[in-house]
Amino acid sequence: MHKRKFHLTLAVISLAVLVSSAGGCVALPKGTSPVTAPVAAATEDAAEAAKNLPPVVNSFSVMPSAINAGQSAVLSWDISGARELTIAPAIDSSGSSTIAKGDVQVSPSTTTTYTVTATNDFGRITRSATVVVNSTDIDGIGDRLVGFDPVSGRNDEIDLNWEQLCLASEYQVQIAKDPGFSIIVLDTGPFPRIDPTSRGFVPADPTAPGAYFPAGGRIGVGSPFNSAVGLYGVLEAGHQYYVRFRATRAATGQIMFSPWSPVYKFTVKSGLGARTPGYGIQALSPIDKCTGCSVTETAFSWTPFKDTIKYRVQLARDAAMTQIMAQADTTTSAYSYQGTLEYGTSYYWRVMAVEPTPSDWSAVFTFHTMEAPAPATPPSPAQVVPLWAWVVVAAGSVLIIAVVVLLVMSRRRAA
Repeated sequence: MHKRKFHLTLAVISLAVLVSSAGGCVALPKGTSPVTAPVAAATEDAAEAAKNLPPVVNSFSVMPSAINAGQSAVLSWDISGARELTIAPAIDSSGSSTIAKGDVQVSPSTTTTYTVTATNDFGRITRSATVVVNSTDIDGIGDRLVGFDPVSGRNDEIDLNWEQLCLASEYQVQIAKDPGFSIIVLDTGPFPRIDPTSRGFVPADPTAPGAYFPAGGRIGVGSPFNSAVGLYGVLEAGHQYYVRFRATRAATGQIMFSPWSPVYKFTVKSGLGARTPGYGIQALSPIDKCTGCSVTETAFSWTPFKDTIKYRVQLARDAAMTQIMAQADTTTSAYSYQGTLEYGTSYYWRVMAVEPTPSDWSAVFTFHTMEAPAPATPPSPAQVVPLWAWVVVAAGSVLIIAVVVLLVMSRRRAA
C-alpha cells in the first residue's frame, strides 16, 4: 500500500515539472539557435541600411591644376551608387554622364571650376575641382602648342625653320626645359671641346634651313634622315620647352659661331595615359622579356601592321641595336633565325614596316636564352693494379703450388 502511494506521488511530481517547463519555453525554428537568430537579423538590417545611402564621390580632380592658355588638362572622376551624374560646365552636348568612372581632356580658355553632381533616390552630393589658366608670354614671343598622342604616349612632330644667316651651311639646335638652357634635352652640336672634328646640323636645303623633331623623338627613315633631329626620347606631356639656333659653319667651310637666336617656347599638350604597352608592332614570340629561350632555330613573330606587305627585322646583342647580328626582310609577320645563339645571354630585336609605307621601328624587345646544360660526368678511369699487388699474387701462387707438391710427395712416401 505504501509503495503504491509513493509511485503515485512520484508520477504527479514529474508531470508538474514537465508542465512548468513547457510553459516557460520559446519555440525556435528547426536548426536555429537562440544566439544566431538575432545576429542574422542584424546583419540583414545593416545590409539593407547600406543600400539606402546617397552617392559617394571617391575622387574628382583635374590634372594639372594650372595650365597656360591653349593647353589641356585631364578631368577625372570616380563615383559610386549614383543614378545620374551631371558635370558643369558641360563636357559634352548634354552635360550629363552615365559613366561612374572616367576621364576626359578639357581645354578651358579661362580659369574654370568643374562641378560634379551625383544623385540617387536617397540624396545627392557635389564636388568641385578648379583649373587655373595662365596667360603667358616670354620676350614677346607667344607659346606654341604641340599635340600629344594619348594612345602611343608620344609627342606629335615638331617642325622648325629659320632664315639663313651669312650663307651658313651648318647650325646648332638646342631644346631645353628652362629659358636659361641649363637643362638641355637636345643639342645637335658641334662639340669642339669633346671632339674637334664634330660637325653641326646640316639641313637638307641650306638656303631654307629647317629641321623637324620626329614624333616621339625617334629618328626619321632614310639617310641623311630628311633633316631630322632627336635620336631618342619622348618629350613629356604638359611641359614647356625652349628652343634656340645659331650658325656654326659658313658655306666656304670656315668655322664660325653666330650669336644665339631669340628663345622660342613651345608646350606639349597634356594627354591621357597610354593604353598599350608600346607603340605599333607588338612582339608575339619570343614574348618580350621571356627567359629560357632556345638557342637554335629561334622563331620570331609579331602582330601585323595595317596594309603592310614587307617587314624588316633586326637581331642585336645590345639594347641600343648597334651590334646587329642579323637583319632580314620578310613578307610575313614571322622570321626564323638559323644561327645558334649563346647560352645564358640576352638578345634584343625589333621590327618595322617597309612597304608600302615605312614606319618607325617598334619598341626594342628582349629575351634571354636558356642556361648551358651541366656537363656530362666523365666515366671513372679503369682501376690500375699496382706492381706490388702482382708480386703478392705471384708469391701466393708459388706458395700454394709448393704446399700442393709437398702434400703429394708426403702421400707417396707414406704409401
